[in-house]
Amino acid sequence: MSFDAALQVEQVSKTYHLYDAPKDRLKQILFRGRRQYYREYQALKALSFSLPKGEVLGIVGRNGAGKSTLLQMICGTLTPTTGHVHIQGRIAALLELGAGFNPQFTGRENIFLSASIMGVEKSVIEQKLDDIIDFAGVRNFIDQPVSTYSSGMFVRLAFSVATTIEPDILIIDEALSVGDGDFARRSFERIMAMKERGATILFCSHSLYQIEVLCSQAIWLEKGQMVKIGKPAEVLPAYQAFLDRLASDPEATPEDVHKRVVSDSTSSPKVTGKAGQFARIEKVIAKTPQAQGDVLDIVSCETDLTLDILFKSTLQNEIPQVALTIHNAAGQLISSCGAWASGVQPVMGLDDIGSISIDLPKLPLLKGTYYVGVLLFCERGLFLHDEADPVVTLNVTQPNQERGLFMLPHTWQTKNSKRIKENAIVTTRQPSDRWNVREATDQDFEHIKQLFQDTFEQPLHEDVWNWKYKFADSSGYLVSEGQEIAGFCGGAPRRGLVKGEPATLAQLGDVMVDKRQRGVLTKTGPFYRSVYGFLTEKIGKDREFPFGFGFPNRRHLRVGQRQNLYAPMDRILEAEWPAKEAQYSLTEWQGDSDLGANIDQLWQQMKPHLNNYLVGVRDQDWMRFRFLEKPMDHYQIHLVQDTQQSQNYIGVIVLKDYPDSAHIELLDVITTPENGLANLAAAQQIASRLGRNSVKAWLTANVYAWYESTHATVTPTEVFVPGNALDDPDHLAISKDSWWLMGGDSDFR
Repeated sequence: MSFDAALQVEQVSKTYHLYDAPKDRLKQILFRGRRQYYREYQALKALSFSLPKGEVLGIVGRNGAGKSTLLQMICGTLTPTTGHVHIQGRIAALLELGAGFNPQFTGRENIFLSASIMGVEKSVIEQKLDDIIDFAGVRNFIDQPVSTYSSGMFVRLAFSVATTIEPDILIIDEALSVGDGDFARRSFERIMAMKERGATILFCSHSLYQIEVLCSQAIWLEKGQMVKIGKPAEVLPAYQAFLDRLASDPEATPEDVHKRVVSDSTSSPKVTGKAGQFARIEKVIAKTPQAQGDVLDIVSCETDLTLDILFKSTLQNEIPQVALTIHNAAGQLISSCGAWASGVQPVMGLDDIGSISIDLPKLPLLKGTYYVGVLLFCERGLFLHDEADPVVTLNVTQPNQERGLFMLPHTWQTKNSKRIKENAIVTTRQPSDRWNVREATDQDFEHIKQLFQDTFEQPLHEDVWNWKYKFADSSGYLVSEGQEIAGFCGGAPRRGLVKGEPATLAQLGDVMVDKRQRGVLTKTGPFYRSVYGFLTEKIGKDREFPFGFGFPNRRHLRVGQRQNLYAPMDRILEAEWPAKEAQYSLTEWQGDSDLGANIDQLWQQMKPHLNNYLVGVRDQDWMRFRFLEKPMDHYQIHLVQDTQQSQNYIGVIVLKDYPDSAHIELLDVITTPENGLANLAAAQQIASRLGRNSVKAWLTANVYAWYESTHATVTPTEVFVPGNALDDPDHLAISKDSWWLMGGDSDFR
């Protein structure tokens, strides 16, 4: 099985034996196969596919197509008749309502039972217990037997357990269909968060809209056989075409979709039987005058929102009706409107495609996050044919301090009836002065220390902080609310090279927001203001630092991306090589200048090979500061000699030992490309002599290019290198995929 594959299915099939009577089963056992008393039913024909880590696979097909059978064999609850399923990582599944629950156990007991089945330690569940209960919304009933739970409580608790433990692979088989609207939205958001974290997800649903939004790959099954696999944009149209064909020809097969019958263009339209009728949402385009997409920025009472809705309907003598809903982040229904209530009916065009648009001028929602859904009803607005919720997420900001959910149309008047021009008040009022933004000083350390403790749940040591920002005029920008520090963004200068030219780079880190303010993710909140202040004042074209770098994970990167602060410029890989013996001579450097002169010489030899990259300087001053002067950490810096070739030093390697994990980390290297493999071999030699199993390294793809011939085990991490999205785009593009960074470039390694 490939190291990068989370799941590999090899020629898996499932055949059932069907008996006409219980006695036939006994006869089959007694006659030991000499006669056959059963009929074979092949629920799933032999199929093979692999799913890389971090991908989301959608499975579509009609009832009886074999979707649930496939998922059950992947989970291990069914044994394949032929073939094998290979799983890499911990798996959690929601195959049916409350699967794995003991009805006589309480909800609390079932949490621990389910977690233990998934291989999660009790101590881990105890830490996450409150999160599981609160997400499921069953705190008042958690100590009652689950046999007393409603179906909604069942599924909420099962989903909460399965997703809170953060499995490597999550399987969902239509289990969310019993949840209410609020739970469905929260579940969808959690699935999206798991997707961003890099979890592998298998998602079976009849909602093609959800498959298209959520999945990166899709499989179409029909009568136990794989019809098509590929990108959702390739698979779903073919599947929809098949469903459309079934509406007029119930005996159609997937192969019929690809046939063109000449007479179709001239023959009379076929009358669709009632059994084949359907109505479903095809596409929703949400747009403002400034943008189009599934996430839009809205200014309260100023931005116009338009939704263009397309649907397909084979219903006879009926045109479906369309409705729109808006919920807030807590799942509360804010407003809804149906076209039929306004006396408007969608227009039907060619190929059974209907369309309608809705304009929401100067959207009066007040600041917050809102979700817009579209529903397709029968003409009386009673029966729901299809829904897509959400089709667009609205991030609403406002230039004033009004409170609530929406702005009521109103006019203020004085006693002499002179009207106040509302728009004048809105446009002249300054943004909220709730937050104060400024550069941090030494006097702020105690407040920053407390914020660090609350954010990262570990103490901040003053000597580490002073070491990190030793060469900075200020440690960064902070946001305060009154006397309380609500947010901070730090940045330290780093001497470097940009495509061969000297420059001072900025390493961003210590981005912190008070837990009580983390929900304030608007462009007036503490996260935005602290990061925005540092980026706009410090980093970019013609600024103090032409480029900056950091090491956020995918989730933190996405938060910055949504607010147009960060742009992904590169990604960190983790390479691993086995420990092995070699015969290199190693001299450990303790910081003396005489031996340090050799480091400077090696750095000068390395520089000409870095003219295509952005890279930090690696002379003896930097190596002494970064690795020898850092408090509370110990590193090994070795100068490498190949005594069989020359008495000269051929490179420098920096290592950190992890005895508990049985590996050492290669944090930094100073060498030339032709000596790169020799320096790696020296690190493998040290690992072998320390009794470790391997050498691991964090590096960008540009660094790994020097070691590609070693065929290391390489895994993409969830760590990215961001750029300043507020910078001049042409200038920012210089750093795209051009970073030469290793683990030692991060001060937390």
